[in-house]
Amino acid sequence: MLEVIYILFALPPVFAVLTVSGVLGSGNVLHWLNRLTATAAGGVVVLLAQRFTPGQPFNSEYVYLDALSFWVLLIVTTLYVAAAWASKSYLLHERNREYLSRSPERLGRYYALFQMFAWTMFLVLVVKNLGLMWVAIEATTLVSAFLVAFKFNRGALEATWKYVMVCTVGICLALLGTMILYYAQISALGAEKALSWLWLTEHAAMLNPSLTKLAFLFIFIGYGTKIGMAPMHTWLPDAYAEAPSLTSGLLSGALCTCAIYVLLRNIIVVMPTVGVDFISTLCLSFATLTIAIAVPFVVVQRDVKRMLAYSSMENIGLMIAGIGVFSQISIGATLVHMFNHALIKFVLFYIAGTIVQEYQTKNMMRIHGMIGDVPHTATFWLLGIIGILGMPPLGLFFSKFYILYSLFLSGHYLLGCVIIVLLAGILIGILYHAMRMLCDKAKRKPVGDLLDCVDTPIMAALLLGSIVIGAGISQIPYLEDLLAQAVRIVGGGQF
Repeated sequence: MLEVIYILFALPPVFAVLTVSGVLGSGNVLHWLNRLTATAAGGVVVLLAQRFTPGQPFNSEYVYLDALSFWVLLIVTTLYVAAAWASKSYLLHERNREYLSRSPERLGRYYALFQMFAWTMFLVLVVKNLGLMWVAIEATTLVSAFLVAFKFNRGALEATWKYVMVCTVGICLALLGTMILYYAQISALGAEKALSWLWLTEHAAMLNPSLTKLAFLFIFIGYGTKIGMAPMHTWLPDAYAEAPSLTSGLLSGALCTCAIYVLLRNIIVVMPTVGVDFISTLCLSFATLTIAIAVPFVVVQRDVKRMLAYSSMENIGLMIAGIGVFSQISIGATLVHMFNHALIKFVLFYIAGTIVQEYQTKNMMRIHGMIGDVPHTATFWLLGIIGILGMPPLGLFFSKFYILYSLFLSGHYLLGCVIIVLLAGILIGILYHAMRMLCDKAKRKPVGDLLDCVDTPIMAALLLGSIVIGAGISQIPYLEDLLAQAVRIVGGGQF
């Protein structure tokens, strides 16, 4: 197992170094080697799945892999492989843009950063030390910041500045919380196995409740900033809107999922000490605020990618609410929601990037008549919108339903009604904008339907995967067992 994990960690950096050194050039070879590297990494994860038993975690000195981390690893790997295969078409259509036409070498730089971004997310998922986990999540910020700024225009640089500043403040708060937790560990357990979350989880009941509660408050706010919870969300719309669409899809689908995973790991550690009620109150309060802030911005939005960014905030709020309810149903639904949201949101951001390439504008008020002018793009746009709004048969329908169901089942009747009203507002706003783009009278002619023979099956596979994960996971024994074990890990014996 350890050798296979080392291979997974070796593939992206080796490709990145070769790319930056110029050995691979900047043409078609680079595109295909990027695809092959990601495919090889995906094959390694499949090999890991064959060797990994959900109920038997793999444990070594620095690496730990259990059902929860492997669930998120599957999400990140799926988007990583999809982004690698879709990147050639997207970047070829971007080559006429000023930022690529003037500097062709940026193509290699993009691929190197893309591979290193995936590598840092893999690192987050396998370390078993809270300090190293903090280092890994900070590394994702540093690498992804270069991707957000990749176009190197004023908007991209402003978005990157906000992204780095706000997330750095948040990560510093998370570091402070981690240091306080370390002090609590030293006071109660000594310096043995410092910040090993496995060791802390086993001896959590011995920690000082006041110190642990203070530590978790900083950790929650810090990692909540990275997730994109309100009111620490201000970086998110700008970063998602200005980054290349492939990067936006990874930020929303993969990085957000990794940040939620880190928060869950910390919750598992502190829960026996601070109690479920404290964690639940924090999560439900911030979840409701996050969804509420997204509503007006979705309704008045004009930028297609910013609309999707605020849609991500809606789903972030739902996932945090699911964690806050903290029942077997809600945690299971939240983990399934993480998978479904990642798949559908990646499709939507990629299609949004294609729409921008076809119409040469991000302003939705200037984009009309897509069904007649670009039918392939319009079809995937409609399917993605149906999916992200939680309509059947796409998978978010099932996970959204069970998260809301768990709210009422746990007695949060008023909060459940409030969230349903807020979700209805977001549904109306997104549906209004999407249908205007699809059906209104065309006022601006696109350059053409740019989805090609590679993009189409990738997007179709991701949407089909959402249906399978949402509706048919109980029919896939391995995934069903993996999900059940992941829920048990988060529950920590509570359910």
